[in-house]
Amino acid sequence: MNSRDFPEDFQACVCFHGHVCPGLAIGYAAVKAGSRVLGLSTAKDEEIVALVENNSCAVDAVQVLLSCTFGKGNLIFRDWGKQVFTFLDRRTGRAVRVSFNGQLPGRDERRSLKKKIDAGEATDAERQTWDQLRTQAVMALISADPAKYFQVKESHMEMPPHAQIVATQPCDICGEATVTGRMMERCGRRICQECFASLK
Repeated sequence: MNSRDFPEDFQACVCFHGHVCPGLAIGYAAVKAGSRVLGLSTAKDEEIVALVENNSCAVDAVQVLLSCTFGKGNLIFRDWGKQVFTFLDRRTGRAVRVSFNGQLPGRDERRSLKKKIDAGEATDAERQTWDQLRTQAVMALISADPAKYFQVKESHMEMPPHAQIVATQPCDICGEATVTGRMMERCGRRICQECFASLK
């Protein structure tokens, strides 16, 4: 399947991410599910906040579709290893939690084939089968009813603070500008965490 066969906004996600994969499709579908509940569109500033519980391919779709980024301060990462996404709308005070709980079609077969591919033991036919199964999983995610693969529910949570401009100062060892609130103190010197770790 050619990427041009996918919806235009998913093609934009693929262009940003670099390739088509089920992980990217999970993020795409999660955003669509959350947006359906809250009526979200692309954030011009910080009016939409995305709280993501993983750093997988899925987060790239969140960045593209909602324009939630680390740079704007409206993408918050919690390293909990779950395909869970909470979207918050500052304008309405509403939030929705979208958690992936479905098993994609062909998952076990894809994983088995991927092991063979990575080990250099797969035949051309097996590589083709793996590619077809991956495409089927992507299509299932981006076209199915979200309820098939996600639990979607409105949640009540406090809005995170807006992004702030923070003070920096040079590290007393390396001289690199460092956020003052992230610096460590050692023998009367204010140093960055990288230099602090090298002193141990």
